[in-house]
Amino acid sequence: MDNKATKRTTIEQGRAAFAYSCAVKGAALDKQKEYKSYIKKLPMLIKTNGLGAAIAFAFAKGSKGGIPEENKAWGLIYAQIEHWLTREDEKSLIKCEKNKLAKRLTEIDSFQYRAVTVEVLALLGWMKRFSEALIEGESED
Repeated sequence: MDNKATKRTTIEQGRAAFAYSCAVKGAALDKQKEYKSYIKKLPMLIKTNGLGAAIAFAFAKGSKGGIPEENKAWGLIYAQIEHWLTREDEKSLIKCEKNKLAKRLTEIDSFQYRAVTVEVLALLGWMKRFSEALIEGESED
């Protein structure tokens, strides 16, 4: 296997491991079915409205006073996506202050915006799979 294939696998494995930990936290919420439902809906929101609008929506629905409420589904999802994109390693796609992802998305160039969008959709794919495995039933939302 060549070095590129190894690196790609490592990135995908890291994304999957992070998504699993996200789904575990989602499964621990009081309204875990809402978390699962929103994770399933978010990729279509992104494809329909764009990443910025979808993240702003999650931020608005899940925040109080500009701080994501991680005990609520939308707040936790926003915080998890922000954490993945801004992690402190060489694979970080975006730099921003904590709780400022929505604002930062309005400032980046279109090339980086597309790259971040692709990454978020890949992450959500894993989060969806793990949420479906860890959370039984469907939200009435």
